[in-house]
Amino acid sequence: MYWMRYTALGIGVAFGILFLAFAIGEGLSGDFGGIPDLKDCVLLICGPISMIAATAVAWNHQRIGGWWLITGGIITGVLFTINLIANPMNLLWTFLVYPLPMLVAGALWVLHTRKLA
Repeated sequence: MYWMRYTALGIGVAFGILFLAFAIGEGLSGDFGGIPDLKDCVLLICGPISMIAATAVAWNHQRIGGWWLITGGIITGVLFTINLIANPMNLLWTFLVYPLPMLVAGALWVLHTRKLA
């Protein structure tokens, strides 16, 4: 039963740091002095920053952190779908890398809560 908790923690920390490294790398290699647009800010807040924060919250409050991860995964998936709808293969790979780990980690936290109740 505790494997769900530790798997969700590992997914949240590993993918959150990975996403944050990609976001920082993209910001440094792109327009260094430019201000990001609203879509990029929402993706950054709902993606890596939210994943790390939700995983930290889920360690003590599994249900809140789990639903936070699921909501962030849905928002990130919708935003990527809007941008990549013309390229279905890129959309598939992006969905498998970005929103899916958030959804899986959130589902594991929520399932762990249900198993304890």
